[in-house]
Amino acid sequence: MMKKPVILCLTALLLVSCGNSGKPVAYGILDAYGWQIAASQPGQIVELNVEEGMTVQKGSLACQLDTSHLALQLDALQTQVKSLRATLPDVGKQLEVLYRQKKSLQREKARLEPLVASGTASAKHMEEVDDQLFVLDSKITASSSQLSQQTSAILANIESLQSQATLLQDQIKRCRIENPENGTVTRVHMHLHEYVAAGQPIFKLTDYNNLYVDAWMDAVTLSGISLGDSLKVCTDAPDGGLFETYGRVSFIAEEAEFTPNRVMTRDSRTRQVYRIRIDVPAAGPLKPGMPAEIYK
Repeated sequence: MMKKPVILCLTALLLVSCGNSGKPVAYGILDAYGWQIAASQPGQIVELNVEEGMTVQKGSLACQLDTSHLALQLDALQTQVKSLRATLPDVGKQLEVLYRQKKSLQREKARLEPLVASGTASAKHMEEVDDQLFVLDSKITASSSQLSQQTSAILANIESLQSQATLLQDQIKRCRIENPENGTVTRVHMHLHEYVAAGQPIFKLTDYNNLYVDAWMDAVTLSGISLGDSLKVCTDAPDGGLFETYGRVSFIAEEAEFTPNRVMTRDSRTRQVYRIRIDVPAAGPLKPGMPAEIYK
């Protein structure tokens, strides 16, 4: 029995509050921030977890595109990489025989040196060993260079294939479409089993907790308003009164335009006005599409 007088008093206070501000400085329509969620990869929808009116959480899976073809390509590339790694030359083993021959000749040379010095062995024999060592060193150098070139070529091919594999992995990752923000699904454009092209919208996500009003002001009125200012926003309340809240100016246009037809103003539509945006937190009866009056 005591609730009606309280409600009437609150309604009267809101009405007086907005009325005391005098004439509105602008008019606008409430709207909500939203996103068109599109596919960044072409593919068939194999899983769709959104419906119109559903509330979703940031990071949750919204849509999954078919990745079977990409997975097969990735598997083929990984197989090629594995095969190429098996062809990498074992430099140590392939040069081991030559190094053994060199060590044997070095031992022979060390044995001959005192014999040549004492005249027991001929100097010609010593020269032959030196020539063999020279030829062997040339073979080791040439073989090392050849094996190094082979290794570099194979590693370059492996790196190229791995780059392609990384690209495929990124494409597979992009086939998983997650909700970028908390919000409500307000429209679903595509359905399960349908094929989507890259950039094609799948659904629209709207954040009803963060509303805004786009309003238009003339230069004289705008001169007293700056970014970050708090402005009063009044809308109709369900009980027939007015609901009052405050919003923050988040955008002011740099160039003037003619007043859009959808905005009802008491002045002539031919005058030049500037668009401003006022961010309004969701509260009370505020909903997108409601007309609003702006007061300083």
